[in-house]
Amino acid sequence: MLNNELAKAVEDFSSLLLPISEKDLERAWIWKDHDEEGIRFAFFVTIQQLRQLAVTLAARRKPVTQTQLILGQYHKQYMDLQAAIFGLSKEDADRAPAEGEWSARRVYAHILGTDIFFSTTIRYALENHRTGKWTPERMSDEDEARLDGISEDEFTALTHGSLEGMLAYHREFHPKLIQEFSDITDDELELPSAMWEETRFPIRHRLHRYEAHFIQHTVQIDKTLVAIGQSPSETKRLIRYLFAALAEVEANLIGEYNLQEECLQLAKEINSRTAEIREILKNS
Repeated sequence: MLNNELAKAVEDFSSLLLPISEKDLERAWIWKDHDEEGIRFAFFVTIQQLRQLAVTLAARRKPVTQTQLILGQYHKQYMDLQAAIFGLSKEDADRAPAEGEWSARRVYAHILGTDIFFSTTIRYALENHRTGKWTPERMSDEDEARLDGISEDEFTALTHGSLEGMLAYHREFHPKLIQEFSDITDDELELPSAMWEETRFPIRHRLHRYEAHFIQHTVQIDKTLVAIGQSPSETKRLIRYLFAALAEVEANLIGEYNLQEECLQLAKEINSRTAEIREILKNS
């Protein structure tokens, strides 16, 4: 559903440019008639191309459902979170702003654990509604263990492990979740679900909670990084826009399997651009 080649091309481009200085951004790089803004302009070209591709895909794709729109919102915020911590070192990921406050790694552990729990809650509601067995009772520990897809020991090891390990797990978990839930119908969005609250919120609410929860804790991570002296550089700020543009492309691929060729073409162009800039940096 999502395009791994395009995502990797954007990530490789970002990895190359993340550590370079503002002076290096001014090194000569030419794209068509644009020859005065240097390597910095490569960001703007790439962002614009991704935005153009997003519009093309939106115009060509089959009609999108409400669930797919909600999952697209969630995916965009997932990508903003990935941009916020992109390139973060292990040492900085583990640094707390002050005693008793959370490090970025600990915040991410909370985000990931909650993603897993939200997914189990929706899965449980759908399973029981679709089989005519739903009741307003909360999920049992046994059902939670059955539907989590991860044992209690594995969960503890994951959320107490390295940020790198959590990112790798989330990178696999996230697109599978989107694919699993992308066929939820409009009628199913209004069906009730049970979690810890007394209110039996509809499944629609549960799906929207993904994005809202991400926003809450992405802001927390942003504040944490500033507090430990890791305010974003110019390249980090530009990468955030780049990831946002990629996310818009990928949101248009949710529930759609026939729009991959344009993504592959742009991935090749970005890869070529990355190689070209790598040579410029190497030889300067």
